[in-house]
Amino acid sequence: MAVDRFLAIHLHNLRYQKLVTHKRVVAVVISFWVFSVIACFWYESISVLSVMSVVCIITTGLLYCKIYTALNHDRFNALASYALHHTNQIRALQVPEQVAQNGDMANAARLRKTAVVTFYMYILFLIFIFIVSIKLDLTFFSFGFLLLKFSLVFLAAEEDYKTYKQKQSEMASAEDLHMTLVINCFFNAFLSFTAIVLNIITMQALRKTSSLPKTLKTLLLSLAVSDLGVDLLVQPLYVAILVMKIKQNTNSTAYKAVNEAYLIQKKTLVFASNFGVFALAVDRFLAIYLHLRYQELVTHKRVVAVVISVWVFSASISILRKLYDCDIMRAVILVVCVVTTGLLYCKIYAAVRHHTNQIHALQLQQATQNEDMTNAARLKKSSLATFYIYFVYLVCYLPICCVVFAKTNGETPLLSHLWYITLTLVFLNSSLNPLIYCWKMRHIRQTVLDILGNIFAIGPH
Repeated sequence: MAVDRFLAIHLHNLRYQKLVTHKRVVAVVISFWVFSVIACFWYESISVLSVMSVVCIITTGLLYCKIYTALNHDRFNALASYALHHTNQIRALQVPEQVAQNGDMANAARLRKTAVVTFYMYILFLIFIFIVSIKLDLTFFSFGFLLLKFSLVFLAAEEDYKTYKQKQSEMASAEDLHMTLVINCFFNAFLSFTAIVLNIITMQALRKTSSLPKTLKTLLLSLAVSDLGVDLLVQPLYVAILVMKIKQNTNSTAYKAVNEAYLIQKKTLVFASNFGVFALAVDRFLAIYLHLRYQELVTHKRVVAVVISVWVFSASISILRKLYDCDIMRAVILVVCVVTTGLLYCKIYAAVRHHTNQIHALQLQQATQNEDMTNAARLKKSSLATFYIYFVYLVCYLPICCVVFAKTNGETPLLSHLWYITLTLVFLNSSLNPLIYCWKMRHIRQTVLDILGNIFAIGPH
């Protein structure tokens, strides 16, 4: 037992399990029993047996001195760095990093406890030998020795059972996470293809729709381009990362390169989408509140300049992540945009309701305000369409924000599952925006139907 605990501490976990196997331990135990039986029949050589017993006792004591030194020496503390060296192997099993570190700490604590337990058994053994050597009545002492020995054995067995259950739970979580990765991989591959088709058709419809204002059309095209970028660039890279994780190939150079490209493009397009939704809210707010001055102030050239600035700023924030740790700044920007967009739509709702009441009053008094009524109805419909875009954006992005906030308190297997699910929900937003355009904007819907009719050679009814 002393040799076993000495090897467990000095060889660490991985080499110990490789060298000290169950079959080898069984062979050693059988050899001890065979040797003990032979020694019983070789009772005449009591001096040889006494020397062997003394050598075993002294060697056991020296081993426990070495164990004590290892437990209090920097070499045992280096187990933490050794465990970090194997973090990638643990990640390959898809066990969260925090859980892996907790497992290393639990393993170190278990080694310490079992070493202490076996040392107490050695002390009791020495006491028992001392009692035998002075030829006292052994009945009471033998019973107490056996009782304490079995209590310590049961204590060690309970500790091993807890460790076994913990490792079994970690492996079950790894298998569940593996299934989550497979499902997300297939779903994102299918979603990427369908979203690319939807966004390309939508962009073509936006270009051909002449009834939309140029400013609104430019902003919708910018948002559609960011959605297409997510489907065409980010999702394929994300699928490649999932495949590498499923194959446990996360240590390769290819994985690091793909992951770096994925992070840069994802952050760029996420910020572009966020600013695109924000710009749509600002545009509809100005269109309702400025009335005739809107066309004078919000020109097509200015909107194009704003869109270019948004893309440059989004790319800059994404690239600067390599130079500066600006996660807090990015989070603040996103929160400010989302909250401000919500407030703008509240103001738009109040203005639209006020204009609706005015239109009803004009209908009762005059019948010559058809143009104003048509313009107000058009603004109301476009504002409602952009609000639905904002609402779907919130539904798709809020869950992953909650998961990121929860992960600040520590990673758990459940949060790892939710991370992959909510990230897929974020990518789903790129597929839902074209459907909103077709659902809430009649002119775009008609253009899309015409494009599909030309593609499938379906004539007009």
